[in-house]
Amino acid sequence: MPLDLQRITKKAISESVAEQLRLQILRGEVKPGERLPPERELAPAFGTNRNTLREAIRSLETQGLVTVRQGDGVRVADFRTSGALSLLPDLLRISSGEERKRLVRDVLTMRRRMAVEVAGLAAERAKPGAVTKMRGLVADQRRHDGDLLLTLQTDLELYGAMVEAADSVIASLLFSTLTRLAQACLELIPALLFVHPDYVTSMDAVVDAIEAGKIEGAREALEALLGRTDKELLIRLDEWG
Repeated sequence: MPLDLQRITKKAISESVAEQLRLQILRGEVKPGERLPPERELAPAFGTNRNTLREAIRSLETQGLVTVRQGDGVRVADFRTSGALSLLPDLLRISSGEERKRLVRDVLTMRRRMAVEVAGLAAERAKPGAVTKMRGLVADQRRHDGDLLLTLQTDLELYGAMVEAADSVIASLLFSTLTRLAQACLELIPALLFVHPDYVTSMDAVVDAIEAGKIEGAREALEALLGRTDKELLIRLDEWG
């Protein structure tokens, strides 16, 4: 099975190798069930050594892209059933047209559902210091009125503070992945650079509910804000190229 590989001319690192193979698998250039060429062929093709190649293969295995079995070599897995959430940023980058729009819609849905649950956890678990931090970030947002990029950056910090208040390792890990996804979306589709006019007032209501320990109130307030925001973003997405 021939692979279209680019020889690595700079210092070989495993992630450079893994990235080339990962993108070819995600694009479907190498099909599920196919066996990758043996190490003795792949390592020279990349201009690297077998140890570095093995590190790259281990990285792909961790992401659910390949399976490694003694005596059977390295076979491509079906990432749709075995892949890790960390693949989503790359999937977004290599997709185009309607497929990319569908992925962005799914990202917005994931973001909204996760954020709403995190708001509820924060209302249940937040300590006073966490609420103070969120209050300060909302105040920063008021001062940033009119500065879109600064508002979006502080928005990320505000959600990060909410995740911290939720005191959940799972939420933290998911937040990191969704943050990378959001950044990829904005890089690819600048039309998604948008902050709802009701943002500050609505976030005040979310923080009020968190401080009062009102779990459903926090969820409902954030669901309402993100629902309005996503409605506008979907319009922008449909109008985009």
